[in-house]
Amino acid sequence: MKNSLGFVGFIAIIFLTFGITYLDFDNLSFGYNYKAYAMLIIGVVLFGFVLYGFKKSSKK
Repeated sequence: MKNSLGFVGFIAIIFLTFGITYLDFDNLSFGYNYKAYAMLIIGVVLFGFVLYGFKKSSKK
């Protein structure tokens, strides 16, 4: 099992970071923050793939 997250993990962290940064906490409506919510969702999905890969590789 490798210790680094790899490229997909790095991209997931970038999406999560920019999603949180672009989120307007004063107005959390989806219509106003759709780009931030899209980045957060993509980041969570990519990070889920990374965790699934770690789990799958640790079973071998």
